[in-house]
Amino acid sequence: MDTRENLDVAITRALEKRPVVVPVEFAGRVMRSLPPRKQRRKLPVGRTAVLAGLLALALTMFALAPQVRPQITNFAFDLELLLLVQMAGIGWLLKADSRQ
Repeated sequence: MDTRENLDVAITRALEKRPVVVPVEFAGRVMRSLPPRKQRRKLPVGRTAVLAGLLALALTMFALAPQVRPQITNFAFDLELLLLVQMAGIGWLLKADSRQ
């Protein structure tokens, strides 16, 4: 019980102390003393989603590659052509977005 009483005394002493007074301009002085923050370039969410879609399309094309025969009746060939057109559209969107 001795440690419990010591703890109670320490808590009571800490609570009875006068509060520490921090000068009003203290935060401003600290902020002025810090080095300036580096500006980060954030990648917009839309562009990140477009790049993720581009990656998914590329992986799908690589998965389809062994089954593709250059015939217009081959479904894998048709799908790979469609994916290629979609990738070109995504590239066009990225290029158009970078001009803004």
